[in-house]
Amino acid sequence: MITGSPPATPAAPAFALAVEERIATAHGSLRDRRQAAWDAFSTMPMPSSQRDEDWRRTDIAKLQLSGFRPSDGIDEPLVNAIRQRRDQGAADAALMIDAAPVTRIEQSDELAAAGVVLSSLDEAARLHPELVERALSAVGVAESPFVALWNAMWSGGAFIYVPRSVHAAVPVWVAHSAAGHRGAAFPATVVLLEDNSSLTLVDDYLSAAGLNEMFSDALTIVVAGRDARLDHCVLQQWGEGVWHVALHRTVLAQNARLRMFGATLGSRLQKAYWEVMLDGPGAEANISGVVFGDGAQHLDHQSLQAHRAPQTTSRLKLKVAVRDHARSVYSGLIDVERIAQQTDAYVQNRNLLLSHGATADSVPRLEIRANDVRCGHGATAGHIDDDHRFYLMARGVTAEDADRLIVHGFLDDALADCPHPGVAALIGDLLEKELEGNAQAGIAVVDA
Repeated sequence: MITGSPPATPAAPAFALAVEERIATAHGSLRDRRQAAWDAFSTMPMPSSQRDEDWRRTDIAKLQLSGFRPSDGIDEPLVNAIRQRRDQGAADAALMIDAAPVTRIEQSDELAAAGVVLSSLDEAARLHPELVERALSAVGVAESPFVALWNAMWSGGAFIYVPRSVHAAVPVWVAHSAAGHRGAAFPATVVLLEDNSSLTLVDDYLSAAGLNEMFSDALTIVVAGRDARLDHCVLQQWGEGVWHVALHRTVLAQNARLRMFGATLGSRLQKAYWEVMLDGPGAEANISGVVFGDGAQHLDHQSLQAHRAPQTTSRLKLKVAVRDHARSVYSGLIDVERIAQQTDAYVQNRNLLLSHGATADSVPRLEIRANDVRCGHGATAGHIDDDHRFYLMARGVTAEDADRLIVHGFLDDALADCPHPGVAALIGDLLEKELEGNAQAGIAVVDA
């Protein structure tokens, strides 16, 4: 039975029964983990913009978890739309559709022949408990209320294991989706890369376009062994009524390499953590992303480049365009431990305000305890440069087209860093629609 006092927020009516079932059906350390997570969540206050520095610029007082229930899957028209999206971005990719309680897996035979394991996280916890435990150890049970709730509530999910010295021949496209008004989803991507292995991973968060209010509490955990390589693309295109909280964490061993690219277009409110832990000497991470917000969207990104070993390198570049009354928030920390001598790290956030009602906050920070490092940061925010617009208009370009070209050039600087050309083309198409005035919160779904 569930133990612990009533939640600090009124979430128990929505989730208590589901948590009890998940704890009852779990085994070994996973059962203990779920119970500990629920116990912790039951006593933790929800984040507050008045009390918590991480949330000072993002107010979730209107998020009432008591009004949500666990989502119960998606229908075939949305599944077909997901397949079409995968085909557009990477037609050769194996597809995993995480729509709890069911995870569908398609086009995985080529990877399975090489020993790559693709399964639901539920199935992996039964068949490969030691591998799942190794991966989950990278995230604490109760690092925050949302992490605790995820640990207690996830179901289905995606698990990927790449054996030593295996280079996955095709990408893996993991689509996380949900449907229905007041549905709650707990997307899960858990990846374990053994030494000298490689993988291209696409994490895609999406729902049908519309006003349905939903809640998404997502985790991606990647543990990369020595000399492993990961190309990771994160697309977020939830519908305009979705509250999205996410933690994407990658742990890099010696000489491991990460190339991560994120694109944020959807949701009502997002709070996403992009974190890389450079645990081994020579580890390297290059992180880039684009954000386009409109309407009344609130899109918050928080990054961590944690250097825990010597001679590690990290770069982060985030380009943001906001219009109407949308707001972007970015907070980035480069954290260098005393042992991490000869660290080379930089973070930059550039913001383009396309309307007078749009706002962007940027707070890059450094915490350095080593004395032989090269670290820096930069942040800018402003409107389209009148000189740039005049230059184009003087050559026969209309003011509207001039602005579109300027924004294209601004965002393309980051989009060029996307490690998969097909995904980059897909994101480019979505950005083009945004620039034409068509908001891209959610995807179009055609009923059969």
